[in-house]
Amino acid sequence: MPSKQLAVLLLAACLTGCGGYTMFDSSFSAAGFGSGKSADWRSSQASTSTGDDPDSTGSASGSPSGAAQSNASTSKGDTDALNSLFARAAQSKANEPKLSQASAPVIPAGAPVAKPIALADARDVPPLPPQAGTKVTVVPRGRAYLFRGIAGLIYSRGMDKLAERIRSTGIAASVDTYLVWRSYIDQAIRDYRREPQPIILIGHSMGGDAALAFAEALNAADIPVSLLVTYDPSRIADDVPPNVERYINIFQSSNIMGGGNVVQGTRFHGHYASYNLKNHSEIIHINIEKADRIQEQLVSKVVELAATPAAAEGEAVPLHLEVPADAAVELWDSGTPVTVHAGDTLKTVADTYHVPLWSLTEINGGSPRAALSEGQRIVVPRHLVPTTSPGTMTSSISSYAPAGR
Repeated sequence: MPSKQLAVLLLAACLTGCGGYTMFDSSFSAAGFGSGKSADWRSSQASTSTGDDPDSTGSASGSPSGAAQSNASTSKGDTDALNSLFARAAQSKANEPKLSQASAPVIPAGAPVAKPIALADARDVPPLPPQAGTKVTVVPRGRAYLFRGIAGLIYSRGMDKLAERIRSTGIAASVDTYLVWRSYIDQAIRDYRREPQPIILIGHSMGGDAALAFAEALNAADIPVSLLVTYDPSRIADDVPPNVERYINIFQSSNIMGGGNVVQGTRFHGHYASYNLKNHSEIIHINIEKADRIQEQLVSKVVELAATPAAAEGEAVPLHLEVPADAAVELWDSGTPVTVHAGDTLKTVADTYHVPLWSLTEINGGSPRAALSEGQRIVVPRHLVPTTSPGTMTSSISSYAPAGR
């Protein structure tokens, strides 16, 4: 293949991202996505690939002939070669020794943990709710599995930086392409059963789909997932399984290469928060996972997992938020209901709980300054926070009890 042609194909793959499902359809089978929405989508695509469709493998009338057929065959050959290139590179990565907990830095008991990185200055990020102000010393524990998306050897590299940040806290973190997620399952199950620690799954693009499938595989083994985060997964990503304690989705509904608005699956009762960044034009599919402020918040959550019970006091109300263009992205874990008094307004509630007014307006509806009724229920976004006393080691791993499949 001429070098210029290969370069054009590589660039096309990078820019296509997760929009190129047809081009990379063979990778679905290789990656093991065989159930749920992914399988349904593939089936529907196969049933429509007939007639005049130049990508159809059938011999329908109207198919290219002569020079046009030759050009189509050459293009398909180039695509197959590119797919093979990615698959071989990904398999080579899969054969490398997996990161184990033993390779992570050891933090002595009682050693101070570095203060979480500041999210932004006071002008950009609203103050945290009252329950997030407790200062604790947390001994980081856990195992993190991160997955890049399609063409992850070229783009989706923000996942590598995020993995490095997680490792710097003393938590083991592996990162790989979505194609090889199944190769980590058995080891993850063995590690958890030998020494239970919080499991963290994070994926970008098709890596987000892989993270959801990984969680479902752990659910089949009755193993909890303490935190699952997806960055702009595909629209065919499966629902959140019931073994997930905390789920965060950061996506753009306007993005044709991702745009997956993942919902809670049957029997899911964990903490759920979905953030639609369609109004943030500075963020697109191929840089959403690189946003520093979001990464910093995720690292803080990962560090606190060992001391943060999922069964927080009060009801966990799912959050579905469209973040305004001029608002900072603050990753709450879920909502919690509060009752108000006659004469209160959403504005006074926002001031009381130190949350931005736009979030209360989106969640509850109504005018920001309209008077509320005595005893009216208002949902306020909240952070789950550690309950550990300063310097205390925690032995609790998870509050999750298998909820069935």
